[in-house]
Amino acid sequence: MLKKISLRARLTLLSAMVMACVAVMLTGMFLVGADRIFVRNLQQRFVAQSAEYDIVLSRTELDKSDAGEITFTIKQAGNQFNIWGVAGLILMLFLGTGATWLMAGKALKPLGELTGTIEEIGGNNLSRRVEHQDRQDEIGQLASSFNHMMDKVSASFGRQQRFSASAAHELKTPLATILVNLDVLDMEEKASADQIKRVLSIVRTNTERMIRLVDSLFQLTAEKKSEMCEEVLPEEMFAEILEELSPQLDAKHLSVSLSGLSGIKLIGNRVMLYRAMSNLIENAAKYNRENGSISISASRQEENIIIKISDTGIGIPEEECERIFEPFYRVDQSRSRSVGGAGLGLALVKDIVEKHGGRIRVNSQAGQGSEFILYL
Repeated sequence: MLKKISLRARLTLLSAMVMACVAVMLTGMFLVGADRIFVRNLQQRFVAQSAEYDIVLSRTELDKSDAGEITFTIKQAGNQFNIWGVAGLILMLFLGTGATWLMAGKALKPLGELTGTIEEIGGNNLSRRVEHQDRQDEIGQLASSFNHMMDKVSASFGRQQRFSASAAHELKTPLATILVNLDVLDMEEKASADQIKRVLSIVRTNTERMIRLVDSLFQLTAEKKSEMCEEVLPEEMFAEILEELSPQLDAKHLSVSLSGLSGIKLIGNRVMLYRAMSNLIENAAKYNRENGSISISASRQEENIIIKISDTGIGIPEEECERIFEPFYRVDQSRSRSVGGAGLGLALVKDIVEKHGGRIRVNSQAGQGSEFILYL
């Protein structure tokens, strides 16, 4: 039943019940004590003394009828005292309940503001926050937690909007290219074999691009549990990756150095770890300078395996380092577009590392290369 009424009314009712119980007990004890001490004992003492000093009373012209009248007056005073005590009890209960209602309303006012703010928040307005005026009590903690939660929700909602817009753009570009070339081919009355071959090549290239994009999106959002109990040797894994990426490394005359990999073992999913490391080294090659270098090292730190991949490339501005792991995010749109990719590589790397219970961070400055550090 209490759950059907407001929290303010519930607090007032419970406080009134506790206050009533305590007040009744105190008033009862006080009335009983007053009756025994000031009424009964006083009557007994007065009657005993009047009998013992009957001669004295007669001399002072005080008879027994006066004693009876005095006894009746004491009982009447006791009854009036009890009535006033009960009336005072009822009055205090009413006043206490009213005061509790007002105090509960003032104490719960931030909750009402929190409710109003929540009702005003919508998909297009996530900037509203609850003013808690530096309160340090439970209400202030609740308001602060709500504001902190809304900061996370707002940031997540912003990332989701950017993700949706970027995904739509990445899919729209190859589709538009395919459509334009098909329209051009359709306008030709008698298209030559070379024209048809060129259009088919463009269609194939853009179709493969969309397939890779969709495949990356699927891997990024898939909730499927993968086996994480395989033994992976980083030394062998990096050797395979470097052999696969050797054309890109040779095209820029990049040198690669390996250190600390011998004897290091990882437990996880080999395919996923291979994809993550390959993406990092591929980026190190894409954004490196001519005749640059790539350094790959591994070390142990307590229970963690630390893998560092650094390059001598164009680097990343410090203010952009926190956002490079967002899907579709590119530091330099034109430069990234020219070297290919959809901006999902680092997002996949972070997702894979976190699925292995690890974390990744980057140290970089514009023009001074980048260093990616993985804790696995």
